[in-house]
Amino acid sequence: MTSPADPIDPVATNPQPGGLTVTIHDDHVDLEVTGGGRHTIPVGPLTICSTEFERRDPPPPACLTNALGTVHDHLDDILIDAPIIASSPSIVFVGHHTDSLAQVEFGDHLVPADHRVSRADIDEVFRTMVAESATERLDNPGLDTDHVGTIIATCCVVLAIMRRLALGEAVLAASMRSQEGGE
Repeated sequence: MTSPADPIDPVATNPQPGGLTVTIHDDHVDLEVTGGGRHTIPVGPLTICSTEFERRDPPPPACLTNALGTVHDHLDDILIDAPIIASSPSIVFVGHHTDSLAQVEFGDHLVPADHRVSRADIDEVFRTMVAESATERLDNPGLDTDHVGTIIATCCVVLAIMRRLALGEAVLAASMRSQEGGE
C-alpha cells in the first residue's frame, strides 16, 4: 500500500516483455518483471539515510560503500529466487525519488517523460552529490528541497541495481513530476 507521503504512479511500468520496473519507495524498493513476478528489497532511500548513513551529511565513503552493498546483497537474495531478473532486457525506475534523480541529472524540473540515462550519468550525479553538504546540494538545478537529504541514497539504490544487473542504461520514468510538454 502506498501512503500519501510516498506517491507512486501505478501506470508507469516497463512495457517490454521481461522488462523490469523498479519502484523506489521511501522504505523499500519493488521489482516487478513485466509478465512475471514481483519482489521487494526491504530498504529504500529513507532507511538508507537513517541506517547506513547514520544521518551524517555528507556520508563518509565507508557508509556509501555499505549502502551500495546493502542494496546489492538484498538484490542477490532476490536473484537466487528469481534468476530471470538478471536477464531483464530493460529497466525502468519510477517513484518520486526517481523523479528527483531525473530532475537533478537533467538539470531542470521539466524532464522528458521517459528520460533515458546511462550508468555513467548516474555515477556522475552520485559523485557530485557525495562531495556536497545538504546546503551545497540545494544549489543543484532541479533538486527539490524535499529530496536534498535522500538524493544520495536514491543514487545508491539506482547504482547498486544497475551495477549488479550490469546494465549500461535505464529509463527514469515520470511519476508525479511535470513533464516537458505537459503535466
